[in-house]
Amino acid sequence: MDKKILFEMLETPSVSGNEFSLQRKIKSHMENYADEIMTDLVGNLVSVINPESEVKVLLAAHADEIGLMITRILDDGRCLVEEVGSITAGVYIGQKVQVITKKGIVNGAIAKFRNSFNSTPKEDGLILDLGVFSKEEASKLVEVGDCIVHDSTYKMLNDKIICSRALDDKIGIYTINEALKLAKEMGTKNGVYAACTVGEETTKNGATLISKRINPTIAIAIDVTTDRSSLLEQGNSNNVVMGKGPDMTIGTIMNKKLEKLVRECALEANIPLQISTVVYRSYTDADAMYAANLGIPTILLSIPLRYMHSPAEIVNLDDVENTIKLLAQIIVKLNKNMDFNPLED
Repeated sequence: MDKKILFEMLETPSVSGNEFSLQRKIKSHMENYADEIMTDLVGNLVSVINPESEVKVLLAAHADEIGLMITRILDDGRCLVEEVGSITAGVYIGQKVQVITKKGIVNGAIAKFRNSFNSTPKEDGLILDLGVFSKEEASKLVEVGDCIVHDSTYKMLNDKIICSRALDDKIGIYTINEALKLAKEMGTKNGVYAACTVGEETTKNGATLISKRINPTIAIAIDVTTDRSSLLEQGNSNNVVMGKGPDMTIGTIMNKKLEKLVRECALEANIPLQISTVVYRSYTDADAMYAANLGIPTILLSIPLRYMHSPAEIVNLDDVENTIKLLAQIIVKLNKNMDFNPLED
């Protein structure tokens, strides 16, 4: 497993709506492997092999990460912020951050607006301190609309476990791109569209547009899911555990025949597969893809992860490797005679 591109992605900020620096780096990397690179006006990036094939597999993972955005610069030089995506306010209090500006990175720290650590922090109670003491000084450094991420980098805790900000869902991007490469090595003639989508944490606009544009035979969303091995979470019906393989979500929006195909491919390739359920929304790109056009057979595969939406998310790379192999197996096995209509035998 070549981790160089993964490490580079993890060190590139990509707050929702501002994914473009990351997408450019992925584009530069995937141009060496893809037959075609697709882009669009919202910032999606799609690497394609076998674009002439009538069988099209859409693999979607999102490029955006959660963060904060400056909404107002106060007279004393501090800045009010708002959440971009579903943040946990408590993980920002007392932490160093980076502000992504047009001129480069500006360092800062996050505190509570009322300077009290005694009450539960809320998203609208955070404030950015740049180490300056007037609006004029702050305005030379940042402006309203600049995005903010944790000042943290990746660490390999051992040879299998990686810890980083924004593994949700840059580990998914790494997975779909490696699956495309592996399927190509395995000789697939099917079209593979590895889509690094934008806006999953906020609007799902990237997945909505790209699924309509490609109109694939099947769509597979690749995201992360919470490891629930803690005793405090044993009551949850979905007991996904890190290190025991990818998780397939089954439920109301997932295609039953595609679910069967995934199970068969996992069994044939001796890949461990965990199962979780969802009744309403999955809160992933799958929610946008399955309803596109006249309906797209869709499934969600997730990589187990600990401490989601924190600066210290943790993933087992064995799960990543197994997800890559499973995706490649699905791509190779798919053929134009497969019918995913649940009402047809």
